[in-house]
Amino acid sequence: MSITTEGRRHTGFKEKADPSAGVKDINSREGKIKMSQMRFTVLGRTGETVLDLEYERVFAIGYAGRDMEKTMEHIRELERELGVPAPKKIPTIFQCGNYVLTQERELTFVGDKTCGEVEYVIVLCHGKIYIGVGSDHTDRELEAVNVPKAKQICAKPICASLWDYEEIKDHWDEIRLRSWQTVGGEEILYQEGTLRDILPVETILKELNERVGAVDNCVIFSGTVPVKNGFRFGSNFRYEMEDEILGRKLSADYNAEAISEEER
Repeated sequence: MSITTEGRRHTGFKEKADPSAGVKDINSREGKIKMSQMRFTVLGRTGETVLDLEYERVFAIGYAGRDMEKTMEHIRELERELGVPAPKKIPTIFQCGNYVLTQERELTFVGDKTCGEVEYVIVLCHGKIYIGVGSDHTDRELEAVNVPKAKQICAKPICASLWDYEEIKDHWDEIRLRSWQTVGGEEILYQEGTLRDILPVETILKELNERVGAVDNCVIFSGTVPVKNGFRFGSNFRYEMEDEILGRKLSADYNAEAISEEER
């Protein structure tokens, strides 16, 4: 059931007295599951709705290019530039702690060799699919040593707005992804591609269901598009997903402050 809240429909769990509470326990046959919470706005063709998501897990999908030749090129690029070992299987599936998901704009990372990657994000809520855009921010030095830890150690920014998958799936391949980094005070185009470059929703969910088990109430970073001129490490990362067919965008940005790796 939906109720009207501040002129917008409200979907999901009831409002809490303490808005800062981000995690709650629920009981299941497997035991106690930690459910994290995050609020989104679903931007639809006919209006906006509020989605209060309770999610169980966060996943990051790697090497998810639809073109195998380009995917292998990306793997070689990572190995050549950063020393990242080739994966045993593609696409790769990494689970991250729920707490890495964030909508904050001021973020800190240890060291100056971390950077974002624009990705489409699958948000599953009680069997329904929403699509957002986020940044799989990763520690590139640690990635050369241990990829799962490199994924886990950095916050994963996500735009606070989503689209209903049903509204965009008929022109999915035409939707564009872009990112920019601010390097030395200058904003540069860092990535550009379309969703045609990345494995589609159904393929990613099939891989998860087969290798992880049935997934629902999860947030899934899908994999990225190639960088244009090698890895860069900037002070701001701006990213967007553009639907030219329906004339709309999802976009966000965040500042990436590098903090010292040295003891004081």
